[in-house]
Amino acid sequence: MSTQKLHIQLTIAGFPVEAAVAVPAQPAPRHLLLPILQNLTDIVVQVAEHQAGIEGFNVSCKKGCDACCRQMVPISPAEAYHLAAVVESLAPEHQRRVMKRFDRAERLLAQSGLLARLGQRHTMTEGEQHQLDIDYFQAQIPCPFLERHACSIHSRRPLACREFLVTSPAIHCRHPTAERVRQLRLPAKVSTALVTQDTAGWLPLILTRQFLAEQPEPTDGDLPHVLRAILAAL
Repeated sequence: MSTQKLHIQLTIAGFPVEAAVAVPAQPAPRHLLLPILQNLTDIVVQVAEHQAGIEGFNVSCKKGCDACCRQMVPISPAEAYHLAAVVESLAPEHQRRVMKRFDRAERLLAQSGLLARLGQRHTMTEGEQHQLDIDYFQAQIPCPFLERHACSIHSRRPLACREFLVTSPAIHCRHPTAERVRQLRLPAKVSTALVTQDTAGWLPLILTRQFLAEQPEPTDGDLPHVLRAILAAL
């Protein structure tokens, strides 16, 4: 596949960011941009961590602290297709474990009535969406990619997961409230910029399989243009 080199120049919270990236020059699936966007997200988080450190706050998230892996994770359609490619790349036994956990999560969510509510989220008011997020967390259903208290696809995890970090004591994440949990303030959100370029909006990660079955992946005619639009949205 032929590629086009794009030179990225951004200023994030006063920090200059420059990089040259290779983007498919011919029509290709949008999910191929995810490695670039993941790296960019990691840079944004590093800047935010640096700023927090200056203010006397350090990120308390660490391996084995998996409370946030029971939250409702928002992903873009491009990330859904990316996750499908990630699963296909896993070893067969790892794939089976992930699929079994998707089966279990979907079954428990259906039994509780949450699965139907998730499918109707786009029709809800902001207050109803907030309550759904609370109810989802209270159900304590682990992400299908969670394995032995750690993300089994950590280096390829969704953008929202990369962006969600806290500087408050990790113990508070088990019973989070706005007063007890202090999120890392980000100067920009790549996940939001990505979603703004997709008319379908975002979907809960747990509905990935349903989405993929209903929506075959389209081919984007101009990925360099899409990437420029995402960067402009930042």
